[in-house]
Amino acid sequence: ASLTASPRAGAFVGKDEVLSAIHAEGVCTINALTANIHRGADDRYGRPGRIPGSVNVPAASLQNPKSLKIKTPAEVAKAFTDVGADPSGRVIVYCGGGVAATLNAFLMRQLGYIDIAVYDNSMTEWANDPDMPMEVDP
Repeated sequence: ASLTASPRAGAFVGKDEVLSAIHAEGVCTINALTANIHRGADDRYGRPGRIPGSVNVPAASLQNPKSLKIKTPAEVAKAFTDVGADPSGRVIVYCGGGVAATLNAFLMRQLGYIDIAVYDNSMTEWANDPDMPMEVDP
């Protein structure tokens, strides 16, 4: 028997799905990158900024900085609810390439969120496509 498994349908989304989710009712788009990148103070991915309307829960903020252990379930849950993520709603998480966002998605799944998708390629694709809108802090 093979141990390889396909990802569940809808576990990953592309830029068209993310674009159509901007400001959509019931969808929370979460940037798992650092606050500095989210604000637009770092153009590491080509253009500075974030996907418009997205909120920021850096993946690194969900860990204790010294031990690197994941924070308590209550602390992690608060980080997501504080930015408006609703366990009964749709959540799209992204980062630079789709890796750090998987920590957010994994932890949200453990907290009971059901409809979670990771934007594969994330800002590496989005920020390098001049047709995709960007938002930065004023």
